[in-house]
Amino acid sequence: MKHILLILLLASVLTSAGQPMADTSMRQEKLIVERLPDLILPRFGHNVFYAGNELTVVGGHTSGFVRTPTAEYYKDGSWHLLNTVYSHDDGMAIVLDEGQWVLLAGGHEKNLGIGQTYEVELYYPATHTFEGFGCLDRNRAFSQGVELPNGEVVITGNHQGNDAIEIFDGGRALRFVKDVDIWRPMPYVLPIGEEEVMVFGAVWREEGFQPCDTVSRLQGAPFRVPLLRDWMPIISDQNSHCISSFIGDKETGDYSYLIAVQNGEGETGFIHIRDTVFSLLPTTCPVPTEWGWGRIRYDRVAVADRMAQRAYLVGTDSTARVYVVAVEYDKCPASITFYHSDPLPEFGDVTPVLTPDGNLVVVGGYIDNNFSLLSSVWLLKMSDEQDALLASTSHAKSLWWILGGLLLLATVAVVAVKYRRGVPPCIPTASAQQDNPVDKEPSDSATDELMDRISGLMENERLYLNPELKVGDVADALGVSRNAVSVCINSYQGCSFSQYVNDYRLQHAKKLLLKTPELKISAVGLESGFANERSFFRAFKSATDMTPKEWKSLKDRDKQH
Repeated sequence: MKHILLILLLASVLTSAGQPMADTSMRQEKLIVERLPDLILPRFGHNVFYAGNELTVVGGHTSGFVRTPTAEYYKDGSWHLLNTVYSHDDGMAIVLDEGQWVLLAGGHEKNLGIGQTYEVELYYPATHTFEGFGCLDRNRAFSQGVELPNGEVVITGNHQGNDAIEIFDGGRALRFVKDVDIWRPMPYVLPIGEEEVMVFGAVWREEGFQPCDTVSRLQGAPFRVPLLRDWMPIISDQNSHCISSFIGDKETGDYSYLIAVQNGEGETGFIHIRDTVFSLLPTTCPVPTEWGWGRIRYDRVAVADRMAQRAYLVGTDSTARVYVVAVEYDKCPASITFYHSDPLPEFGDVTPVLTPDGNLVVVGGYIDNNFSLLSSVWLLKMSDEQDALLASTSHAKSLWWILGGLLLLATVAVVAVKYRRGVPPCIPTASAQQDNPVDKEPSDSATDELMDRISGLMENERLYLNPELKVGDVADALGVSRNAVSVCINSYQGCSFSQYVNDYRLQHAKKLLLKTPELKISAVGLESGFANERSFFRAFKSATDMTPKEWKSLKDRDKQH
């Protein structure tokens, strides 16, 4: 027995030489990255967002720490430069009315990040024009804002004190509402109802950013969250934290959020928020903070994809490698997939933005300082199509790597019995194991029949109209495993389960657009099984390269001719 263990140990060492130690409770994948055309200007302190279905960059400063009164939008494979009315270095950008216009406000008054400004303007993506129209109640930089259902925007946060809550009325006016309980730069501003908003985040002291357990509210009194004494939300001066962290459904009154946090022990995790309840998200394993090449630095907010029910946290290390922690927050405990890349020397230190097709894009930024900036743009491929590609690639690995992995696992198990060092990987609970059974793939002879049964279920029972439909629901209805359903759809349809279901939803939506013109377009998406308007527009645009309105207009013109 000793000889066998020695052989296993030697083989695993040889196999894993130069590779990081694997956590068996965490799926690991190679991060596939594509470099897009560079920005016209290198910049940092800018805002990045999608408006009018275009990736847009506004403001910031360029090399030399000089403010830039410019913006750029990406179209037809290249960037196009625009002039803004004002400069917004570390200013705020809030996308309004489903991307029809954007509120831009504040920023530093001078080069080198000095002072704050009152300046406010609007951006109209349809015409690529800017309009200056007024000023903030307070001069601000490092502020955040969020649009309420009534069209108003709540604004708070500042660089150096002088903070308060104010509201943009959705027209041309901004007004003071109330003083804040605690001054915070780059706070989280999260709606928890039609008219109520929570404000919280780290505070700045002489020793740097520090945790703060006080949560302020727009209407109600402040309250304390003990969890925030130990876990400090990761802060970022780009984009809206509300848009990035929202995982709920406003149509049903579910105001839920997922934010990345860190504690004083160097650990990273996620806090789930629903209404005013804060809780640490249980995960199948700890978020990796070290890998084979050194310590991982997570200094960007988490970005949620409600369509995929995943949240992404991007990190880097001293070797310029990039890491993405993907958390499937709809599971309990939440499962983690860990992606890692080769070195990317020009990968900027900025928060990623979710693309309409479910990937991440990182635009500009810096590596060492605010004077030498980057114009690089990176696409991190995280969508369902990418998962399918990774899965098929993983199945095609050589026997040597499979054997090496098995030997490594055996060695870890043996060594762990004798030498237990550090924190062991989290092992899924019994309930989690039941939620993730190891299923056998269906045989070839059963697949034809199974695909017919799946299609019949969709067409006859119209399960796709359920916005919460999951692969497990279909599997339960057919009396087969979830894996059998997924593999069957992937083999016969060449797509993931979510894409397959969305195809049915899109066909249903097209019929409604043509046959029920009295329905609002947003209602068409909900009637077709999409969870929300954004998901409907994103799926429709991806499938047709047109918005629902554009598609309907084209069909109406075809009828007339």
